[in-house]
Amino acid sequence: MNQHTTSSQSFDAIIAGGGMVGLSLAIAASQSGLRVAVIEPGVAEAPKLEPDVFSPRVSAVNHFTRQWFESLGVWQQLPRQRLCGYRQMHVWDGLGQGQIAFDSDQIGHSELGHIVENRWLLDAMLSVASRQTRLELMAGHRLATWNQDNHQTIVQLEDGTELTSTVLAGCDGRHSKLREQAGIDTREWPYHHTALVTSIKHQRPHQATARQVFLDSGPLALLPLNNSGDEHWSSIVWSADTHRATELLALDDEAFKQALHQASEGCLGDIEQADPRHSFPLSQMHAKDYYKGRLVLLGDAAHAIHPLAGQGANLGFQDAKALSDEWARAHKYRLDLGERSIMRRYQRQRQTHNLAAMAAMDGFKRLFQSDQPLAVLARNIGMSQFNRHPLIKRPMMLAATGQLVP
Repeated sequence: MNQHTTSSQSFDAIIAGGGMVGLSLAIAASQSGLRVAVIEPGVAEAPKLEPDVFSPRVSAVNHFTRQWFESLGVWQQLPRQRLCGYRQMHVWDGLGQGQIAFDSDQIGHSELGHIVENRWLLDAMLSVASRQTRLELMAGHRLATWNQDNHQTIVQLEDGTELTSTVLAGCDGRHSKLREQAGIDTREWPYHHTALVTSIKHQRPHQATARQVFLDSGPLALLPLNNSGDEHWSSIVWSADTHRATELLALDDEAFKQALHQASEGCLGDIEQADPRHSFPLSQMHAKDYYKGRLVLLGDAAHAIHPLAGQGANLGFQDAKALSDEWARAHKYRLDLGERSIMRRYQRQRQTHNLAAMAAMDGFKRLFQSDQPLAVLARNIGMSQFNRHPLIKRPMMLAATGQLVP
């Protein structure tokens, strides 16, 4: 990873946004022989590995994503004492008796996925990126202006540096400036929900099991963490209607621990410690197009879903892999990376998959939103029937690991 100097420079690809999706794309592209620049306004600091101190934001990394990270050399950089593979998943309806249990043995995998703190994923990517001679990370620099013509994109940084490339990848998040400036329209659905995230210490070991309960105010997920072998820590994502979320954020620690114990039906015993709570509003968004000219969108810049099944990050990583594969193929045959056929192939592949995932998440949310007795009865009968048929469960489990099922 070269040091940035103020000048006019040419690259094969420019990536706006040095988060997890942008960096994974940059690493993959540079390893395929492309010269890549990443523009990132922030300056990352190496996190400290401290016992009992967890990042509030985590990702449920599925089997597909893990395999890709291994091929990039990223997975090997993660601290083993903080990786938590989960072998089982337990989902139940807080308003009834319906429940579904998933076990990795049913699909022949050692685990269903891994819970990883985002800060360690980002740190691992930065470590790998620093060793890529064809990757230039321009940390602490902001994109001022950009334009494109039939042959290239031209990017101007705030310090006056000019960068050129054949393609510009927008990995600049949910409120993408590049998407807005390109005039790419979006479809958006407000959920009127707020996600509350924190880490907790609990009385009983989590036994490498991810848990999710559907409450009348929204779903509560309890995701297992690894604290050097200690199974008494979990990350929670509590999605609640805005009124309930406001109440939960206003509670003192003791009252919040009691509320969490009650909502989770005491499945992990007493809540012994709760870290500071963080929150963010929830909505669903999908870009009508994933590219315009030589601009291509990935991750949250292209789509945002409800964190119901923890698949949002995986969808972004699958975007990055699909696009990096297209770029690698184009580079091999000396094609223009911004060629329309390449953009269309990427969009066709990813848009279909992402829309299907978004529809499934939206359907689940609406299914469990109703507290009407008949609706509760119907979904509980459905969950119980589903749980009794391994052949029906298997495709859903494989899909959750990132494996597309025909």
